[in-house]
Amino acid sequence: MAGVKGRSGPQGEKPWRQALMLAVNRPDDGQPDRKLLAKIAEQVAIAAAGGDMQAAKEIGDRLDGKAPQAIVGDSDADPINVLTTIKRVIVGTGNPDGSGVPPAPGAGSV
Repeated sequence: MAGVKGRSGPQGEKPWRQALMLAVNRPDDGQPDRKLLAKIAEQVAIAAAGGDMQAAKEIGDRLDGKAPQAIVGDSDADPINVLTTIKRVIVGTGNPDGSGVPPAPGAGSV
């Protein structure tokens, strides 16, 4: 489907992801018993320990999840109205005020 996030080709193909998976899953040249992905993760951890805040943020986002973003309105506009009442109204020419119609199950008085 065209325009869907995460889909870059026909029927959801992701050639860039596939290429990266091949690359990070190959053996590390320096230590053939571990994968290149482990080496990359180690380098990110070393960078974070050395003060690289972008590396530290990446580690935090991966381990704890990204911090939730607050939904706020425009400071120059009125606050977003909150729905406080739901009213069930039946409109019809033969019964303009809804008299004689029982309330919906579980509905309280309005």
